[in-house]
Amino acid sequence: MAAPDLPGFTPGTVVTGASQGGQYTIQSLIGRGANGNVYLVRTASGQQAALKAGPEKPELKEEVEVLAELRKRELESGIQRSFLLDADRFKADGRAVPFYVMKFVRGVPIDAYIRKYGYRQIAAAGLGLLERLSGLHRAGFIFGDLKPCHVLVEESGSVELVDYGGASRIGSGVKQYSGWYDRKYWNAGTRTADPGYDLFAFAVLCLHVFDEQGLRRLDAALLPQTRGAEDLVQLAGRIPALQPFEPWLRRALRGGFGSSREAYAQWKALGRAYPAAGHGSRRARKASRMLTAAFCASLLLLGAVVYAALSL
Repeated sequence: MAAPDLPGFTPGTVVTGASQGGQYTIQSLIGRGANGNVYLVRTASGQQAALKAGPEKPELKEEVEVLAELRKRELESGIQRSFLLDADRFKADGRAVPFYVMKFVRGVPIDAYIRKYGYRQIAAAGLGLLERLSGLHRAGFIFGDLKPCHVLVEESGSVELVDYGGASRIGSGVKQYSGWYDRKYWNAGTRTADPGYDLFAFAVLCLHVFDEQGLRRLDAALLPQTRGAEDLVQLAGRIPALQPFEPWLRRALRGGFGSSREAYAQWKALGRAYPAAGHGSRRARKASRMLTAAFCASLLLLGAVVYAALSL
């Protein structure tokens, strides 16, 4: 269910925070969700950002709390990046509308990124995702609703989690989840929020990205009460492109990691043996194409010379 239209949030409107005084010019609506609408905005300094606003609901407040805690932990660790930029209220038509402003991620979902740049990109993209999850876990939360559309990868290869509506405090119940990515759906554990829940979801995300049809066939062949982690483990073992990471996937699906940092370390170690594809290799691919073209041209020239010589 989408959030209702909000007063004053139309293109060209300048949204001014009642407490902090931040000013954001609405450019366009880029998404709707149950907890609020997301708008592309321009900040007072001219930068683009994403602004999420919605009705007065506990869920939106909890999203802000998660992001604020994550920002605090990042600053304490000396990390100068932050997804959350501002949080305030906007007064319009006699009511106050809560909103928060976040970094605008110029990226694509992880599955589209891998289709574009090649399957070997899972090594670097997966490591970036695990780094984000580890930071969230250290802040005391899990992401919860992990799936491809919530994992964006920028052109540079940087990975960001978006839509923190499903973030849940560790030890509480998981607030939001989606079918295949839900550990309980596969009878592989509970919906109690712990780091293993996110790691399980990431393992299923890998299966989804690399063999969606296989995952669909597996799901269709099983009854709800007969689904199990071992079915997913066997599927992982049948996907050639994922073989370097099969030990990691097996362990995550079985709940074998003690922490997300441990999961990060093993993925990084396995990734060293995974040949890089050179996504930064748009330039390399272009150079390769130029070399190929030059080689073909030289062959044509040689053929012409030989033909001319034989014709004399």
